[in-house]
Amino acid sequence: MHCKNTSQINIYLLELQSDGSLSKEKNFIRLPPPVNPYILRFNIRVGSIASQEGILYTNYPIDGSEFDRKNFHSKRFPIEFTRPLNTDITIQRAGAFEFYVEYKELNSNLTKSSAKSYFTVDPLLHIIPRHRILSSEPISSEPTITLPIDGLAIQSVLPKLLGRFSEWDPHIKVISDLGYNMIHFLPMQVRGMSNSPYSIYDQLSFSNDLFEPKDRSKSPEEKIEIIKKTLNKIEHEYKILSLTDIVWNHTACNCNWLEEHPEAGYNLINSPHLTPAYELDTVLLEYSSNLSKLGFPTRIKTEKDLDSIIEGVKEHVIKKIRLWEFYVINVKEALTEFKEALNKPWPPSREDINFTSLSFKAKAKLLAEKALYHKGAFGQRFYKKLNYESSISFILSLIESEDSSESDDDVENGSESTDGGIVDKKPVTPTKKPGSKNEKTKPAALEKIKLTEKFDDKSALMEAMINKFEALVNEINLPLYITYDDNVISILDNLWNRVKYMRLDPHGPKQGEINKRYPLIEPYFTRIPLNNTTKKHPKGALAVANNGWLWNANPLVDFASSESFAYLRREVIVWGDCVKLRYGKSKEDSPWLWDHMTKYTVQLAKLFHGFRIDNCHGTPIHVAQHLLDEARRVRPNLYVVAELFTGSEETDIKYVRALGINSLIREAMQAWDPRELSRLVHRHGGKPIGSMKETECLTTVCKDLNRKSDTQCLVTPLLGSKPHALFIDCSHDNETPHQKRVAEDTLSNGALVAMSSCAIGSVKGYDEIYPQLVDLVNETRPYELHEKPLDIGIGRVKKVLQHLHTEMILDGYIETHVHHENDYIIVHRLQPHNNRGYLLIAHCAFSKPTAQRGELSPVKLRGTRAELIFSTHLKVHSREFTPRKDRLSGLSASLESLNGPNMRRISDDHGYYTEVTLPKEFPSGSVMLMKTWVDKQHNGLDEFLTSDVEEPFRELDLVDLNIVLHRCNGEENDVTPGHGVYNIPGYGDLPYCGLEGFMLILRHVMKHNDLGHPLCSNLREGHWALDYVANRLERYLEIAPKLKKLIKWYKERFDAIKTAPNFLIPKYFALTIKSAYEAAINRILEQSSPFVYEGGPFIQSLALCSVQMYGTVLSTGLHPTEIGPSMAAGLPHFTYKHMRCWGRDVFISLRGLFITTGNFEAAKRHIIGFASVLKHGLIPNLLDAARRPRYNCRDASWWFLQSIQEYCKFSPEGIEFLKTSVLRRFPKNDEFVEVDDPLAYKYESTILEIIQEIVERHAKGIHFKEWNAGPKLDHAMTEKGFQVDIQVDWETGLLFGGNKFNCGTWMDKMGESEKAGNKGIPATPRDGAAVEIIGLLKSTLRWLSELSEQGHYPWKGVGLEDGRHITFAEWNDLIQKSFEKCFYIPLDPADDSKYELNTKINRRGIYKDTYKASNNYEDYQLRPNFPIAMVVAPELFNNHHALQALNIAREKLAGPLGMRSLDPRDWAYRGIYDNNNDSDDKSIAKGWNYHQGPEWLWCTGYFLRAYLYFDTLVGKGKENPHKTICDITQHLLPHSKIIEKSPWAGLPELTNANGAECHHSCPTQAWSSATLLDLFDDIKKLERILNN
Repeated sequence: MHCKNTSQINIYLLELQSDGSLSKEKNFIRLPPPVNPYILRFNIRVGSIASQEGILYTNYPIDGSEFDRKNFHSKRFPIEFTRPLNTDITIQRAGAFEFYVEYKELNSNLTKSSAKSYFTVDPLLHIIPRHRILSSEPISSEPTITLPIDGLAIQSVLPKLLGRFSEWDPHIKVISDLGYNMIHFLPMQVRGMSNSPYSIYDQLSFSNDLFEPKDRSKSPEEKIEIIKKTLNKIEHEYKILSLTDIVWNHTACNCNWLEEHPEAGYNLINSPHLTPAYELDTVLLEYSSNLSKLGFPTRIKTEKDLDSIIEGVKEHVIKKIRLWEFYVINVKEALTEFKEALNKPWPPSREDINFTSLSFKAKAKLLAEKALYHKGAFGQRFYKKLNYESSISFILSLIESEDSSESDDDVENGSESTDGGIVDKKPVTPTKKPGSKNEKTKPAALEKIKLTEKFDDKSALMEAMINKFEALVNEINLPLYITYDDNVISILDNLWNRVKYMRLDPHGPKQGEINKRYPLIEPYFTRIPLNNTTKKHPKGALAVANNGWLWNANPLVDFASSESFAYLRREVIVWGDCVKLRYGKSKEDSPWLWDHMTKYTVQLAKLFHGFRIDNCHGTPIHVAQHLLDEARRVRPNLYVVAELFTGSEETDIKYVRALGINSLIREAMQAWDPRELSRLVHRHGGKPIGSMKETECLTTVCKDLNRKSDTQCLVTPLLGSKPHALFIDCSHDNETPHQKRVAEDTLSNGALVAMSSCAIGSVKGYDEIYPQLVDLVNETRPYELHEKPLDIGIGRVKKVLQHLHTEMILDGYIETHVHHENDYIIVHRLQPHNNRGYLLIAHCAFSKPTAQRGELSPVKLRGTRAELIFSTHLKVHSREFTPRKDRLSGLSASLESLNGPNMRRISDDHGYYTEVTLPKEFPSGSVMLMKTWVDKQHNGLDEFLTSDVEEPFRELDLVDLNIVLHRCNGEENDVTPGHGVYNIPGYGDLPYCGLEGFMLILRHVMKHNDLGHPLCSNLREGHWALDYVANRLERYLEIAPKLKKLIKWYKERFDAIKTAPNFLIPKYFALTIKSAYEAAINRILEQSSPFVYEGGPFIQSLALCSVQMYGTVLSTGLHPTEIGPSMAAGLPHFTYKHMRCWGRDVFISLRGLFITTGNFEAAKRHIIGFASVLKHGLIPNLLDAARRPRYNCRDASWWFLQSIQEYCKFSPEGIEFLKTSVLRRFPKNDEFVEVDDPLAYKYESTILEIIQEIVERHAKGIHFKEWNAGPKLDHAMTEKGFQVDIQVDWETGLLFGGNKFNCGTWMDKMGESEKAGNKGIPATPRDGAAVEIIGLLKSTLRWLSELSEQGHYPWKGVGLEDGRHITFAEWNDLIQKSFEKCFYIPLDPADDSKYELNTKINRRGIYKDTYKASNNYEDYQLRPNFPIAMVVAPELFNNHHALQALNIAREKLAGPLGMRSLDPRDWAYRGIYDNNNDSDDKSIAKGWNYHQGPEWLWCTGYFLRAYLYFDTLVGKGKENPHKTICDITQHLLPHSKIIEKSPWAGLPELTNANGAECHHSCPTQAWSSATLLDLFDDIKKLERILNN
């Protein structure tokens, strides 16, 4: 069931949903028995709503106290914002437990709770070990061993047929020899009048026929001691545990204590709603006894006889008891009382009802709503009454309304009501002015004709009211009569069906004459006799409902309660000998019954190892919970089994988890053909062969159970469980194979069940071939004892198979393959570590037995050898059976040996296999068992495949690991032409060539054990994937020689895998790949910053994107002639040649991907690489390996300078880096020269000089036309677009640039559609002063000022074109002074004069996107760019304005993943990006709306960083910063899920509107992950401050 390792601590990881509850897939969690204590870890993702001050509450006694269902213990989840929130409990006891999570709602601070969830822990069953069945070796040298419940083999026996306890030994020995290790004893208590063991007369006393005559007079305590000794002997001498039925739902109809406590049943006092059903039942019994007198047949021979009797029920039963009186209003009585009320003062008529649009039916319905009430409840005749004051008022109003409408149709009586509701009495606005020509004048008083004008006197009015009332009451009764009619039809139908079954049906009991013993119907009620004991009770208390069951009923609804009409409608299949017990909602409702049944339960729990809950679905859950809690109090490891007939697995689970049911009974005899039986065997057979479930487990380091020292832990994720099965070949209440199929199937059916990997069971008599099920009620003959019991029936086969069943469970044979073909079912059980197994071939016999072998293809056992254990057939000598009078016995039958199979060793392209062909004679009812094994060289292969995995990774750097883990198709083909990602037939291409590509599939396959996945098929069919993994690395050796050790490691393991049977290759491949993958990840973490390796899974997944994006391709890099790694902007679209490395993308991403992760070398390489190509004072957008870079962006230089600032701040090198020299690619005059030109790389500059050059060139102004301008450079751009102009406005200090024909910021979409007319037109030119560039400029000036003041920067400022000089501090102050005035749009128009505003304002309380753009309205568009400025230069902003703008952006721009690139209220908003759009719609053609609404993920990082800063400064986080952090992490919950599920293991570039997937976006983009790493780095730093 789970990964286990006794030398490590086992941790079972239970991930909760955001609110702390369990998902539907995990609605049942089953945990193994605590052989050694283990940890259950409750896990909440960072950002879950339950992470806000989350507290786990569970009634598992974590403090070691006694279990109390109502006592919930608490454990706080830690306060974490970068790692998952875990809280652990140590599991040391079995049972059924509940938990929920309580947390604070973030915004309201209200305490919320998740729904209650459940987990169950299997019991620890200890058993004395036996000897192995095939070798006679002891299973264990220990005195007892723990038996998993899968290893149970249970036989049901009827104790009265075993004889007295003193006579049991021979029977028990046979049961033990047959391999059973638990006996299910049907109830041993004193039986009621029917003699059924399930109709218990006295729950606390055991039947005297089990005791010696001398012992029958002993005290109850002495008798219990006798039973205890008997059961102890069975356990210790015969090594068998014991289980008994527990019957909580009913008691024998004649049990004595009912006379004292009739309230324990459903009687007519505590359940008056049963009165009609009781009266019906009574008259039906009278009718049954009078059939002959009434002229009806007393022996039903035909359906015609039955029809006549049922027809008589209508006249002599239904009519006689006047059943309708329980449903309707007594019209006669109502009229009398109404008339009496009319002689009293009348209430006023109602003026709030408009009757004009109502039908008569609707009027009656309305009267019922106003006046109908219940005097009593259903069960009393005519309990429905009418309030006469309300009725008079209603009818007066009704008559007035009718008179008024007759006299003046135009009078307005208020708002018209079409449904008879109360009228709104607000005055109606006139449609004509007063005095207008068409106006009708009305008196100011009531606008209705007075009733005195209609009726001559009051008596006439009263007569009219009485007539109206009578008509309305009759109308109200109509639907009540319909309900009555429907119930009568059900009564008659159910009577007809039940009598037909009892008297006529071939499979029914065929009761003969209708008489007192066998009346027409089974009594629904027990009539407790009136005597000295019972005379003190009310008469109705002595009529108690009998128990039974219903077809397709909701078991969660008590069918004897007032919610159900089952007894009245005769829907209950009743047990006339059993009274249904009424527990009520709590002990207070029936205290004596609760106490009595608790004593009964505890008594049995002290004696037996397990319970079978009888009629479990009919026992109220809260009652069963209480009783099981009491049972587990005395026997904590109680094994609980039940048979549920809910018809729904979902409902089954509700019972299983609430009660801690360990096994649900499932029966093989329910199968109607071999296909269905194979389905059942498969369902209960265990994991598939070659299963990968255990490969999901993760080994890690954790604290020991005392929380003191570190130790190894094995973490198993819990994915949800199915209810465990007790799979029975035939139960004590179902027909035998001889009755239902043919007797020969006894062998094949029993053998198949024994091969299942779950608890198994049978009934005494099945193995002996009893021809029919034992009559539990009437049977008195004892079980027969044979001289050679194992020679009877199928004993010898059962002995082997059932011993093997337990041995296989103990030895770990947890994998199973089931194959069905025609009438054959093959079951192969395998031990996955040594690959030993047992193979059963069964020829089923569902119908007429045949001596023919039938059709079965030769069985191919790949890479496997086999040896026959037995081949046998059940020979039935005679189907005629004459029961013995003195003993129970079976059919005359015996096992006959058959020839073994023909086995050949054959080889083909996939290696050798053993072919098994059946012998010629293998008739139906035959089975064959073989043991199988794989060659010894495969023993221990699991361990070899994962061994020494750290060694080949020890020397690999991050660039090597990029090759090992990632590489998309374009990258692979660039370095190794003609090679790409692995293609899986039937699936398609993997996203990556490296391990991440395979892990995409293997994660799913391992989690769901999906061995049918196309990858698994591909692995079984050939070794292509194995060769691919190793061979691709060999092609990289020239640029990555350190991969040699890993290639060797792969080949050694893949060579070993290739020798294994092909059905095991998917498992071994997964094991190898997963081990290598984990080693690669660990190697990355070793080389990462503490922020990463101490971070949680989300941070680490984001950090892995830095490795994903940083690799070597031959077509480009950071230098034109040197091969080296570079950052890809995104995969798979930006991977090689000039499209790989973008200046803007690199430096937006550099802090997150390289600096926060600790890869300072990569950060430095990129800074130097781009510094070398500085030209015109600009950093290029497209680097093209410095061959032909393109200088068409205004922002890249400022992102570059921001990255230098960040590098100096966080790298070990610090500001010393500024002294680094850089060879310059282009000459000082900005002339373009080719790489091989003598002027290239002729001089060098320090980083300091590069910074100064950028700032000074911008200060003086930059004006040039791009080199090579024209269609070769950009096919869509117009000539004006190639012109680059940048200058400073020295009034404000703001930096301006661009024009409406180019786009120099990140929103750089150039129109390409001639058809739509947008070619050469940027969608978002953002010329003027772009807000984020101003922020970046301000950040640089602030930093340079500080460096200069500290003596680390040799310049104080910059020279201007006109010869003036301005210091960094002066420029900084200019921007500081002008920013709010130029960019802020006030919330209050009254403040407009304080700011520069010159157009119609679309939205207030925000910051402009640009200042003085050529299209004026573009300044005022709400876009996600201002938070960038807030992050890099927060000092620019008024704190309150900033937070206000951020809150507006959150409401209007924040999508599920990204930030909308434009306000949805903006006229230009288009949220769906489709680069293939070829329409004539300019706004979207060729993806022109790239930045006009689609939601960009990288902006989310900057938005949340700004929000973190300002909200903790002046917002709700000022007092409690944790609230702000929690708010942010909740916002990021979808991101953590996306990166986990993404085939590309990253975050996409953008999404369409509302987070919809955009197929034209890169599925993983560098800056999308980078800016979230920046954010988490900020959070981590804030956490450290808070903690200090």
